Amino acid sequence: MRKPIYLVHADEYKNWIFDSTHPTQGRRFTNARDLLISIAKEQEIEIVEALPRLATKTELERVHSPAYINQVLDEHTCDEWEGARPDMSHLAALFVGGTLTALDALLTKKTNLAINFPGAKHHAQFDHASGFCIFNDFALAADIATNDHGLKVAIIDIDAHHGDGVENLTRENPNVLTFSIHEQGIFPGTGNSDEPEKNVFNFPLSELTTGLGDSALLAGINRFIPIARAFQPDLLFITSGADGLADDPLTDLQYTVGGYAVAARELAKAFTYTPKLMGGAGGYLPDTGTPEVWAAVAGEISR
Repeated sequence: MRKPIYLVHADEYKNWIFDSTHPTQGRRFTNARDLLISIAKEQEIEIVEALPRLATKTELERVHSPAYINQVLDEHTCDEWEGARPDMSHLAALFVGGTLTALDALLTKKTNLAINFPGAKHHAQFDHASGFCIFNDFALAADIATNDHGLKVAIIDIDAHHGDGVENLTRENPNVLTFSIHEQGIFPGTGNSDEPEKNVFNFPLSELTTGLGDSALLAGINRFIPIARAFQPDLLFITSGADGLADDPLTDLQYTVGGYAVAARELAKAFTYTPKLMGGAGGYLPDTGTPEVWAAVAGEISR
């Protein structure tokens, strides 16, 4: 029997606004939630909604420096925004707490799919923000799952940008595998090689080497599946960046919503019985494309 999707959401997620012209707009989270609820009703999928909590400093210190945490949470400053923004520092901690709330639902077997759309802040580094990402929630969730619960975690990243922060923060953990499918030559400019001895794998895409579009995404997924199966993860984390869409203003990968859905379907078939944690990561079409991708991926991997 299919367990319900566990969706962590708060109305205040929509207040994640660096400024009015910034490509990241918080309304994409609410739009994705509303669309997923609609799709779930049509497909008779049960959704259980839960509110996020705030991550604590002690939790954040597992993957970030105390000085950096204090800068964000006490001084309310960060390189990603102008001046002191207590509203944004609050939301940064809430996003991490949302992912930890979702992780707890998996660990307590309430669901096989837990979602926090603002999650998967995959660029955040140990002592600084990067790429619109403040705290690295997936790295923290992986640390908790592996070191506190003795589990193995595979992280598949289909965001258009290399998941450099997650890779850097987990590469010394033998119970975490990272695999990033991303556009070569754009921010952050990394992710061009594998480190199999560290369970680090990358699948950079370019027009000259792999081609672009849905077939390139699927090629990356098909390379990931046997590697991850050999690793035998207890949990699968999905960094479901929607910024590979053809109309996205920051990338050139030319994916379609249907292509994302096919990729998610392949993951669902390959890891049917593996509990999954999904975060939205990037996506800069807040009213149409981004929510459509996130909802489509969630619907497919819940099967």
